[in-house]
Order: sequence, then structure tokens, then C-alpha cells
Amino acid sequence: MGRGMPSRLAGAAVLLFLLAACDAVCGPFPAAPGGSAHSKANLACVDVAAPHHAYVVVEHASGAWFDRCVGFAPGYIDAPTLLSRAGIVYAAPRRLVCAVDGEPHSNAGCDGAATWHWALFVAGGHAWSPKPPGDFMLLRVGDGQALGLRYVISAAASPTPPPLPHELGG
Repeated sequence: MGRGMPSRLAGAAVLLFLLAACDAVCGPFPAAPGGSAHSKANLACVDVAAPHHAYVVVEHASGAWFDRCVGFAPGYIDAPTLLSRAGIVYAAPRRLVCAVDGEPHSNAGCDGAATWHWALFVAGGHAWSPKPPGDFMLLRVGDGQALGLRYVISAAASPTPPPLPHELGG
């Protein structure tokens, strides 16, 4: 071993300690918007120690999307609780989800005459199944399943689902 080896190891140990301390105090890095690249931030899960985990994917009209993971203890988690625990702001006044993550930017999506709406999907495994928009408040997902929301033009007869969450192969 050279003379500089112990000081390099000590420096590396200090750096690792500081990174771990920052993660513990500051929390993990936030998930990158757009979901285009798989990153460690997307692997973070709210209540990771819980026995069950579900995912939520939100895709905006622009095509930007993100996914989140939420741990839970009962056998299922309902859609409103999943979004709330994932930190996703939404509005669902008449049992229909009409605004998610700031889209639309006004209350236009909640007036019943919207030209765009949030299409709902549930994934179990590696495929999405469409769900009626009126099912939002009653929709439940179980362990390993995902809730997908995609902002689409209302005239779309069969909207395309969002990407699968990273953990399910998206």
C-alpha cells in the first residue's frame, strides 16, 4: 500500500457518511418529471416497510409523466387514498376526478362540460385495463397493482393508457 491509501479510504468513508446523513435529513432526491429515465428516485416508496405496495402513474396532456409508489397495510388501497399518500393533489367533486397535479390549470375540468378528462386505468402485471371515469372514488388497487391517470381529449373513444410504472416494467 502506498502512503496516500489510508487517507483516501478515510476521505471516501467521510464522503459516504455525509451522503447518508444528507439522505436521512433531507430525504431522497425527488422523482424527475417526465419519467423518461429510470432513476433511483423512482424506486423510493412512501411507507416502504408496509407489507403491500401499489403504484400510481400520472400522464399529462403534454406527454410528461411520473410514477409513485405507496406502501399500505390492508389488502387494498382506494384511488383517493393512493393519490393523497403519494402526495398528488387532485380534485374529484362529483365522484369524477377532474383535476390532477395542476391539470387543468383552472376549474374548467370540473364543470361537466370539459373537452378533456382524466382517463382511468388499472394495471395488474404488465397490462392496463381501462376503468369508467365515474369509478374513481370506488376504485381499489391491491399489492403490486397500479392506478393510471392520463389526461385525454374527451372525444377519444379508447384512450391510450399511460406508461407502466418503472417497477412494473415501464
